[in-house]
Amino acid sequence: MVSLDIEKAYDTVWIDGLLYKLISFKVPTYLIYILKAFLTDRSFIVRLTDTFSTPKTTQAGLPQGAVLSTTLFAIYISDMPHPQHTQLALYADHTALLTQSWRTETIVRRLNHALTVLYRYFTKWKLQVNITKTAAILFTKRRPPPPPILRFRHTDITWSPHIRYLGLELDSKLLFTKHLNTVTHKAMGVLLALFPLLARDSTLALHTKLTLYKLLIRPILTYAAPVWSNTSNTNYRHLQTLQSKCLRVIGNYPKRTPIHLLHSSLHIEPLYEFIYRLSEKFFHHCSIHHSPLVRQIGDYTIVDLQHRYKKYIHKRTKHLLL
Repeated sequence: MVSLDIEKAYDTVWIDGLLYKLISFKVPTYLIYILKAFLTDRSFIVRLTDTFSTPKTTQAGLPQGAVLSTTLFAIYISDMPHPQHTQLALYADHTALLTQSWRTETIVRRLNHALTVLYRYFTKWKLQVNITKTAAILFTKRRPPPPPILRFRHTDITWSPHIRYLGLELDSKLLFTKHLNTVTHKAMGVLLALFPLLARDSTLALHTKLTLYKLLIRPILTYAAPVWSNTSNTNYRHLQTLQSKCLRVIGNYPKRTPIHLLHSSLHIEPLYEFIYRLSEKFFHHCSIHHSPLVRQIGDYTIVDLQHRYKKYIHKRTKHLLL
């Protein structure tokens, strides 16, 4: 996988190019005039203490924070080419390029070809890729020799042992240990920041403390849980340890209080069961979603796994729920 980050994505959108695409998509003329008035003749000033600069007119870009900006940007990059033998994953200004093969040379050849195609597209439509935030990763259980170098815009792309994509740390073996260590450390920092509100000296009611935990700490631990829910039991124990610390602080329990007693007295389910239920709910909503792309996320059964993945059947996330 290669992760591409479009530099200053919203600020560099070519307005005339966007209007051209709206016309080619047969958007009603009156809407195009409204959008043109919305995008053009915008100005800004810079303030330094009590001094103001002269007004300057923006030549490109979408207004930051506007509701329409995300939709217009999605329209602007909707015609991004999908090179052969690769998959393109787009989310806002994040672009992920994926391909698979048993041979690393084939992977590199396909990715290099795809990067060349995308470079031509970005040049044509005046988009810049932040090469310093561009990274590549090879997912494999084997120990292959170092793969050949990838190139984008006459610059080498380094192969990384792990990569951050949409807030998720992906490692080369998809063990998710680094990601879970990161979120555990982050959640611990939030616990320390909230300690005066959660400790025994706090005047908050018990249900309020539990609400703070559910809203501010547990979402950090379970972010993107359906993706990594088949991680190792060791990682689950680390997550459960942090939840137990939070519950002991909230309920003012001694350190050696059994975990099952914490859950039963505070009416909090173990983290493994919560993640299991969260993943099951996720796949259920995917199966009934109106978008065919979302329905494909969990569109497989045990029979499909037996035919397609054989010995890797137990590694599929949804298999744990079937």
